[in-house]
Amino acid sequence: MNNPAKTKRAIVRFCPGIEVEAFQVPNGSYYVSITTASKAVGYNRNWLSRSTSRGGNTFKALHRVGFTDLFSEVVTPSKGGEQASKLISIDNFASIILYAASKGKKEAIALNMALTKMSLTDFFRDAFGEVPLTMEQKRIAFYKTYAESLSIEDWLAMDREDARIIQESLLFLSSS
Repeated sequence: MNNPAKTKRAIVRFCPGIEVEAFQVPNGSYYVSITTASKAVGYNRNWLSRSTSRGGNTFKALHRVGFTDLFSEVVTPSKGGEQASKLISIDNFASIILYAASKGKKEAIALNMALTKMSLTDFFRDAFGEVPLTMEQKRIAFYKTYAESLSIEDWLAMDREDARIIQESLLFLSSS
């Protein structure tokens, strides 16, 4: 997986300020940067790297919710030459969302609620013979559920810039 010519990089934006760096490898599998995954669930950028390198209780708890310590590394072109990124699978990303939510991380709880509601909505629409939500409809549903899952205090605890971007987007969406 260390072939930069065949590895694609993109940003997955769930809503403004909530995003992860994603990679697609030649076999079509998707991976998430461990630094952006850590940040998306409410931890510091180096949380997952630190937690998994030490063993310990966090490492054991992550394994209990399905996390595997299989990391991949890719090198992709960047403005300054090349950039190395340590990656986890989508399954492992789902596991750290679950873990962080169980530890009370508000960002992870909101992320879990928004993703779950969005997915359930499509299953229910299918059951009633309706077409799945479009990506735009999914993003709107995600923004709304994510925002409703956080209190004002939670917003204040988040990075001020991220919170400002999200709030502006929600105001725009509600005026549409």
